[in-house]
Amino acid sequence: NIMSKILQVVEKRSFDSNADGIIDSFEKSTNTYDRQGNPIITLSENDYDADGIIDYRDQVVNTYDRKNNLLITLREIDDGADGIIDYLEQNQYSNTYDRRGNLLTNLSEIDIGVDGVIDFRDLTTNTYDNKGNLLVSISESDLIIYSSYYQNKNTYDRRGNLLTELKEFDDDANGKVDKSYLYTNTYDSKGNLLTQMDEDDNNGDGIIDFSYLLTNTYSRKGDRLTSRYEFDNDG
Repeated sequence: NIMSKILQVVEKRSFDSNADGIIDSFEKSTNTYDRQGNPIITLSENDYDADGIIDYRDQVVNTYDRKNNLLITLREIDDGADGIIDYLEQNQYSNTYDRRGNLLTNLSEIDIGVDGVIDFRDLTTNTYDNKGNLLVSISESDLIIYSSYYQNKNTYDRRGNLLTELKEFDDDANGKVDKSYLYTNTYDSKGNLLTQMDEDDNNGDGIIDFSYLLTNTYSRKGDRLTSRYEFDNDG
């Protein structure tokens, strides 16, 4: 019996917008899960004037592979709940992993209208060190009229503590960094975070526009005693 393998959760809300004791609108959410706990159907229904008739319906249907990785999301919006789909969107995901299960690539493609033409594409590529720590993460987005590029670079000490994290954004994918954020950490012999420096270049001119320094102190047992923040809005 397939119904014994799924779980359905229904939540209903009522709203009294002017607190006059009269319900003005209703909202109903129906979430259906498979036996692994993955959401397979999410349905939202709205009755905007509390007349008992649904005015808006939004449904999302998900499919997964055998390893519970999300493959396809199909969204249908019926504005007016007249049975006519006003908005249709399909999002298809494709992931690859290394032997440790770390995510190597994540490809998301959105087809608005489900006409076979990809309207938006987002690709994330990750690399790791031999301990499984994330070294570099690159995200490339391609919209019909807009593209962007994001890169994240990390370094670690021998214990696996994060030493530096550099985030760089190329908002229009023209090869020039438009903004960047650099985080630098130091640790004590027990691995407790002693300092963290944040340096932000908000316009890609190589000049720090904002920075802060976090300094922590600890007891002999390793309990944090104090945290002090110092900010510099002029870089």
